[in-house]
Amino acid sequence: MIKNTRFAAVALIIAVVLMGCGEGKIASKSFHVYSNLDTADVAIGDIARFQVWAMGAGERNIEFPRLEVDNANISVGEGQNLTGENEGDKGIEFQLTFWDTGAYDIPPYVVQILTEDGKEVDYAIPTDPVTVTVHSLISEAQPTLRDIKPPVPIPTIVPWKIILSLLGIGLSMAILFWMWRKRVKEEQLEKEEVFIPSRPPYEIAMEKLDQLKEQTPTGPDQIKNFYAVLSYLVREYLEFQYFVRAIEMTTSEIEDARYLVPTDQEKLHDVITVLKRADLAKFARFQPDLNQSKEDLKMIEDFLKFTRLSWTTVKNGVKPMEAV
Repeated sequence: MIKNTRFAAVALIIAVVLMGCGEGKIASKSFHVYSNLDTADVAIGDIARFQVWAMGAGERNIEFPRLEVDNANISVGEGQNLTGENEGDKGIEFQLTFWDTGAYDIPPYVVQILTEDGKEVDYAIPTDPVTVTVHSLISEAQPTLRDIKPPVPIPTIVPWKIILSLLGIGLSMAILFWMWRKRVKEEQLEKEEVFIPSRPPYEIAMEKLDQLKEQTPTGPDQIKNFYAVLSYLVREYLEFQYFVRAIEMTTSEIEDARYLVPTDQEKLHDVITVLKRADLAKFARFQPDLNQSKEDLKMIEDFLKFTRLSWTTVKNGVKPMEAV
């Protein structure tokens, strides 16, 4: 009998505990709406946080509309959604700013519960109104006017970043301009000036040729000097008569460029032969006899007369040449 009594007592205790847990669980899931304000006593310009909570909303469609306060001395900020500690707890927070002293009533906030499809309002639950007292920052009963504070000097702000950037750009442009000027000067120095003779090349060549006719080269030095003058005479004539840079060219280069000279190629070939003989006399101590020297003079003279052109000098240069 005693054992049965003890067993019944233990079973009763367990049943009570289970019922208590079940009630607590059901209570924790109960749906209710409330609002609160973080402070009921604020100063002018302070911000008060007004929160509305729907506890235990679960799967319900909750809609929090905008808080409307019909008072010009209260500014209402945009609502910020909140999430509670328990799943299904939903809320919203509005920041309120008060701009005048006095007692203000925050009207009831209506939380709307929508239907399952979310298209219509199923029912609404209002919260209790909240009273807020706003006091002045000046605590004196009869405040006295204070002196106006003197103006605060504004420190000089030097835009170093802009100044350094402009200096860098200016320095880069100066370097580029210097390099450009240097290159232009170098190109001007390297540019070869075109020499325009004051007299026709034919007259200059014939004058030098007449001077060579008066010579009678016999010794090695005289022969070398004779052919050096004759070679330069021919090269100078070719350069100023046909604008081929013969003075700076070797005999082989002149031979390669002979087609640039618009004249009879056979006669030009004879002239190149004389230039080759002159090279031998100048550099290989070759000594042609007197008859060969006279024949070379005659060959060059014939070439000059054959290619003679008349030049008409003008103030700014030379007009196109005309064949005589």
